[in-house]
Amino acid sequence: MPKKLERRLWKAARKKGMGYQQAAGYVYGTLRKTGWKPKGEKRKERNQLWLT
Repeated sequence: MPKKLERRLWKAARKKGMGYQQAAGYVYGTLRKTGWKPKGEKRKERNQLWLT
């Protein structure tokens, strides 16, 4: 996960007055929009390539 971007997003979420869960969703959703994928999803893709 791009740590610098994540920190910036958390800071922006706090500034907007979001609670923890809402802020976490905001950060996760925004990172997904930028093309970031969680580790588990990356593993699944790698395994799919291996199986084909």
